[in-house]
Amino acid sequence: MGTQEVLRMLRGRWLLIVLMGLLGTSIALVIAAVQAPKYTASADVFVTVTSGQSTGDLAQGSTFSQDQARNFAAVVTKEVVLGPVIKQFGLDITLDDMRKNVDVEVPLNTSLITIKVTDKDPVQAAALANAVAKQLSSAVASLTPTVDQVKGAPIRAELIEAAGVPNKPSSPIIPLYAVLGLLVGLVLAIAYLVVVELVVARVDSSEQVEALTGSVVLASVPRDRRVSRHPIAVTALPLSLRAEAIRHVRTALKFLPGEANQTFVVTSSVSGEGKSTTAANIAAAFAAEGMSTCLVEADLRRPRLEGLLDLTGGPGLSDIVVGQCQIEDTVQSWGPDDLQVILVGTIPPNASELLGSSRGQDALRAIASRFDVTIIDTPPLTAVTDAAIIGRQFDGVIMVVGGGKVRTSELRQSMGALAVADVPIRGTVLNLAKEDASRPYAYAYSDRNRQTRLADLLPQGWRPVIKALAAIVAAVAVTMTAVALTSAQETAKPSGVSTPQSSAVPSTSATPATPKAVFIGDSLVAGTGGSGTKWTSLVSSGMGWSEVNLGRGGTGYVTSSDANGCGLSYCPTFVEMADAVIAEKPDIVVISGGENDGTNSVSTAANSLFASLKKGLPNAQIYVLSPLWRATAYPDALKQTSADIKAAAQANGVRYIAVGNPLEGHPEWFNTDQTHPNADGYKKLAAAILSAIKKG
Repeated sequence: MGTQEVLRMLRGRWLLIVLMGLLGTSIALVIAAVQAPKYTASADVFVTVTSGQSTGDLAQGSTFSQDQARNFAAVVTKEVVLGPVIKQFGLDITLDDMRKNVDVEVPLNTSLITIKVTDKDPVQAAALANAVAKQLSSAVASLTPTVDQVKGAPIRAELIEAAGVPNKPSSPIIPLYAVLGLLVGLVLAIAYLVVVELVVARVDSSEQVEALTGSVVLASVPRDRRVSRHPIAVTALPLSLRAEAIRHVRTALKFLPGEANQTFVVTSSVSGEGKSTTAANIAAAFAAEGMSTCLVEADLRRPRLEGLLDLTGGPGLSDIVVGQCQIEDTVQSWGPDDLQVILVGTIPPNASELLGSSRGQDALRAIASRFDVTIIDTPPLTAVTDAAIIGRQFDGVIMVVGGGKVRTSELRQSMGALAVADVPIRGTVLNLAKEDASRPYAYAYSDRNRQTRLADLLPQGWRPVIKALAAIVAAVAVTMTAVALTSAQETAKPSGVSTPQSSAVPSTSATPATPKAVFIGDSLVAGTGGSGTKWTSLVSSGMGWSEVNLGRGGTGYVTSSDANGCGLSYCPTFVEMADAVIAEKPDIVVISGGENDGTNSVSTAANSLFASLKKGLPNAQIYVLSPLWRATAYPDALKQTSADIKAAAQANGVRYIAVGNPLEGHPEWFNTDQTHPNADGYKKLAAAILSAIKKG
C-alpha cells in the first residue's frame, strides 16, 4: 500500500477519521468525569551538614549533603518513615498502598527533598505530606551516626516549606485525557481504514482505480437497472448515460497506439464485474461507427455471450484452434450494424494450454487480421491465467473494474498477476459506477424527463460542505464539553477546603455564619499561669468570632521547649502548626509570639509559615501580632524579631498588627512569676489587641 493510496484513503474517509477522533475524545472525557479527583500536596525538606570549621569543610559538606539527600529520598518510602505515619493517622491501608501515593524528588545538584503525597482529600494530602516530612527528619536523626566533635547528629533534615492544601486536583487532568482520547481515536480510525482497505474494502471511484492500477480510467459506465433487459445499451438505449459512457470508451480506444487492425483484450479481476457485457457494448459501439468489428469469446470456461446476445450455439474459437473448422464457419452476425461474433464453441478441458499454444495464438492473430477492430473477452485474472496469456500476445489488456464488486485486495492481486506476466494495462473502465462519479456534469440527453431531486436543488459540491459542517459542529460540541468539565473541576469545592464568605449582601431572613478564628502562639495564647482567663477568648468575643485555640505553651518559631513548657511530649513549632491550622478551615488566623521569640531567628520560619497559610487558606484573613512582653521595657532582641516578622508579613501579604507593650510598667497585672498575666492583665492585653485589630 503506497503513499498515494494512503493519502487517497485519508482524503476520501476524512470525516470518519475526524468523527472517530472526536468519539475517542468524548469517551476519554466521560472516563475523566466519572473518576474521583485526587489532590497532591508537596513538602520540602532540606538536608544539611552541621559540622565544618573551614571553607573547604563547608564545600565538602555541601557535596556530602547532596549525596545524602539522594540517599534519604530513598528512605522516604520505607517502613521506617511511612509506618509511623500510617499509625498516626489510623489509615486502613497497607504499606504498599501508601507507597503508591507517595512520590519523592531530588532536584539536580541540590540538597532538597520534595515529598509529594496524593489523596482524595486535599486536607489529608497536605497533612500526610507534612507528617512524612516530619518523620523523615526523625528518621535521619536516628539513622545518622553521631560524631564526637558534633553535638547531636552531623546531618539534619529540616522542613523548610510545609505542604499547603491544594486548591486544584492533580488528577484526572482533563485536557490530557482529551488529547489522549483524540489520538487513540485517530489511530484506531486510521488502523481500521488500513485493514479495511487491505482486506475487505471495495473499489468504488475512479481515483481508487487509477491509484491501484496506475492506469488512466477511459470512462465510468454508470449503474443501470435496465441492464438485465437491455444489456447492449448502444443499440437498445442509445440516449442513455450508459451508452454515452461506452462511446467515451470507444473514442479513447481509437486513439491508443497500435496496428491498423486494432485488437483489445478485455478482462477483469473477478466474475460479476460486468466484463462480458462491457466487451459486447464496446464491440457494438465500434460496429455502429461503420468499422468491421468482431467480438471473440475467449472465456472457454464460463461463456456468457451466447445468452447475452441471444445467439445460437455452434462451432467457435476452440474448434478453430484444434482445426475442426475455419473462421468463416464460426462467425455469426448480430445487431443492426452487422457485428461479427465468434463464440466459444466446444468447451475444452485444457483451456489455458489451448489458448497458450502456438495454434491458439495463430488462430487469434488470424481472426484479428480479418477485422478493423477485434474485441476479445477473456476470463477474470484471479481465477485463471488466460487473460495474461492473450494480453501478452496483443500488447496489453483493457481492465474492467466493477464499482462496489471487486475488493481492493483482489484488484491488487490482478495487478500482480499482470506484472509477473509482464502484461501492460492499456486502459481501465470503471463499470457499475455511481451516477455522480460517472457523470461530473448535470446535463445529458436522457435527463430531459428526469424528476428533480433535492440534490439537484443544492449547489454543486454540497456534500463536502455538509461533511465539513458536521465535523465542525461535532468538534465544537466536544471542545465545549472539555472546557465545561475543566471549569467545573477548577471551581468545584473539594472536601476539606473552605470557601470564602460571599461578598454579596446577605438576605435579611438568613442568619450569617459566625466567622471561625484559629489562634496559635506561645503560653500567652494557651492562657497558662493560673489566671483561668485567655485573651484569645476575650478578643473572639469582642470581634464576634468563634474561637479555636491551637496554642502550645512555650513554643517558638524555630525551636520548641521541652515537655515542661507545653505539657506535651513534643512542642511543635509554629511552622509545624500550619497543617493543623489549615485542617480547621478557619475564616481568620491570629498568630502571636512573645518571650521565646526574642532568642530565636524568626525570619525564615515566619516566611515559611505565612506562605504555607496563604497557600492553604487563600481566602482567610491572617493577622500576625507583634511579639508580646512583660512589665519591663521591650528588649532589643525582641525589637529585631518584631521587625523581621513585620517584613515577612509584608512579603507574604499577611496583616501585621503592632500591639506594642501594653502591660509595661504594671507588674500588678502579672502573676508572681512576672511572666504570665493575671486575670486583670489578660483583660488589659485583650483590650489592647482588640483596639489594634480594629484600627488595622
